[in-house]
Amino acid sequence: MATIQIPYGSQQINVELDAELLDVDEGDDRTCEKRNRGDVIKIALEHPIGTKRLRDIVGTKRDAKIVIVVDDHTRATPTVQMLDALMDEVSEELKTRITLLVACGTHEPPAEEELKRILGNYVGQYTIKIHECDAQDLVYVGTTSRGTSVRLNRNYVEADIKILTGDVSLHYYAGFGGGRKSILPGISSRETIQKNHALLVDEHARTANLDRNPVHLDMTEAAAFCPPEFVLNIVATGDGTVVDAYAGALNEVFAKGTEVAKSLLCRDIPTLFDCIIVSAGGFPKDINLYQATKAIENCYRAVISGGELIFVAECRDGIGDPYFEEWMNAYSSGEAAAEAIKSNFVLGGHKAYYIRKVMTRVTLSVVSQLDSQLLSRWGVDTYKTLADAIKATKKDNGKIGIVQKGADILLVPAVK
Repeated sequence: MATIQIPYGSQQINVELDAELLDVDEGDDRTCEKRNRGDVIKIALEHPIGTKRLRDIVGTKRDAKIVIVVDDHTRATPTVQMLDALMDEVSEELKTRITLLVACGTHEPPAEEELKRILGNYVGQYTIKIHECDAQDLVYVGTTSRGTSVRLNRNYVEADIKILTGDVSLHYYAGFGGGRKSILPGISSRETIQKNHALLVDEHARTANLDRNPVHLDMTEAAAFCPPEFVLNIVATGDGTVVDAYAGALNEVFAKGTEVAKSLLCRDIPTLFDCIIVSAGGFPKDINLYQATKAIENCYRAVISGGELIFVAECRDGIGDPYFEEWMNAYSSGEAAAEAIKSNFVLGGHKAYYIRKVMTRVTLSVVSQLDSQLLSRWGVDTYKTLADAIKATKKDNGKIGIVQKGADILLVPAVK
């Protein structure tokens, strides 16, 4: 019996349990290099894929307005290190021409403290804009073949040089984050995002899959209406170790990043488990239930039908989305939520669809700060401590697995 640490908010919970650790082995050859993340990013910028170096692109447009799109506070992307490397490529004299655009999608804007965590000393030194999906000045750039009318942030559209940054990671209906996702949903209108996300009920819209995935294909079309001149994406393990970085043209960078991310972040599971304990990975990945549920979707298929999933997520900011909560109250089954998505999609409701779908297969319990009465009404057992949740499990003699960073790993069972 070993002691295993489970991330919970900004802490670690120690648990002694006879269980199998299911996270990807971080002794993998790629992560063992332990290269400095700044060096990895610098090398990528020196050897871009499918386009010129950024310094050469900027050099031809000395009067250019430059916008750099960065991830918001719900992600653990090493944005400061990425910006440091990018600024080395861009002349200091162009500093006043650069705008940093925080890609919030439909998320709440970051508070001042969160903005400083994302951007460090760049706060106060550079012009910073925070995307608002309901802003009145968003710019129409085209309509996709699936009928998504694409409206984007004006700061991005009107820039002469557009740069995207982010991480290529697992995403439960877009297949992977990164690349085109900085545009849709990152800097798109609410209506654009809702239309795109309504495609998630398609069987091909699933984690780590891009083949015939309508959400991904729609995002790619949207990005092509107003493509960036340059992209910098990283691939990292669940503990934030940057494995590699890729820079250059949008589609080429994304293709390379997804290839590496798939091999790094997917774990084959030969046999199913009676119970799996899953952490979202701690703060900020478990900042609220809306964000943290990605970990549930990534891992529940490795539990036997009728088994148990214990989800560990602090959720210091509560549920995180009013529509998610409203739909969980209104729809008590995955089928009902799916029909609602098809007939009247509301962003946030899709999370209810995923949770209800999971609950048709496994018993779900949550260790968090959330209101236990609310979750009980949803049919979810709630515990304040992991020890209490483990005591309540029915699988005393069953096979138990533990996932420390569920938002960053996909369990792929051999038996569906």
